[in-house]
Amino acid sequence: MTELPPERDLPAATRTRQRHELMAIVDHESATPRGRRLLVPVAAAAAVVVVAGAAIVVPALDGDKSAGPAGQASRPTSPPMGIRTDFTPVPAAKQAALLRECADNQTYSPPAKPLAGLRVVNPPANAVATTFARFQRLGGWQVCGYNAKGKRRTGIQKAPGDPMIEPVTMAGAGLGAYVEGVARITITPHGGRAYEAELEHGLFYASVPDVPFAAKRTDNTPQEYVLRAYDASGVLIYTGPKTVGERQARDSRCSVDPTGKYFMGWSGGPDALKDIEHLNLSTENPAPGMPDPKTCVRATAWKYVP
Repeated sequence: MTELPPERDLPAATRTRQRHELMAIVDHESATPRGRRLLVPVAAAAAVVVVAGAAIVVPALDGDKSAGPAGQASRPTSPPMGIRTDFTPVPAAKQAALLRECADNQTYSPPAKPLAGLRVVNPPANAVATTFARFQRLGGWQVCGYNAKGKRRTGIQKAPGDPMIEPVTMAGAGLGAYVEGVARITITPHGGRAYEAELEHGLFYASVPDVPFAAKRTDNTPQEYVLRAYDASGVLIYTGPKTVGERQARDSRCSVDPTGKYFMGWSGGPDALKDIEHLNLSTENPAPGMPDPKTCVRATAWKYVP
């Protein structure tokens, strides 16, 4: 076997000469003028050229930061999967009782349509909810979450057209809604690992540990839970507020309904105006003190996601 010569640093002049020679070879083989060499796919990592049996390492070109094919930057990939809980259907009798309780024992016309009653097989310690009940009523959908003792801890109801200022919103710990285009949601309790949520037709739910509210809250107080949403290709498209201050800042943003015709909220709110009784929420004729609607966030109309 032929042994390679020992590795050693090359003089600066030699490295410069070899780089120029390499560039000349690349230009010649590609028949591309030097002035347009940006179109030549040159690897971002250091290139290895074998000359007369010796391994020569040529440093990567300065300024070449491409990370994908044809110089395209690689798309960020989603993080590893978080903790996922498993579900099993609850018995029919228990399911009927849960659905009645979730509907506050009310009778709807047309009657509410049961969808599912699900129990978490492997809930985390001190879980907020270990059982979920879903049903359809009055053209909308409702989900309730119950703890191990059967007490309702969370609940959300949504109807088509309901405005959503953010693509993901959580009505209770582990329970919320999302808009079309969201394919994955994680919920990270403060100081813990991320939990994967189950997504079904615009609603999501997950069994997550209970994180008590801090007794004293300041702008720097961490949020109890942080939401993250990803699209179908795994790209992060939304991160929820991480501190109380960030949450308050988002809540105080000026916002308009999905049509852009009406104000939904703004910093100060109606209480900041003197003539509340005659408050005009129209963006076409805003009342004195209202912001420019063009600077507001436009909400998205929630709908049943196929």
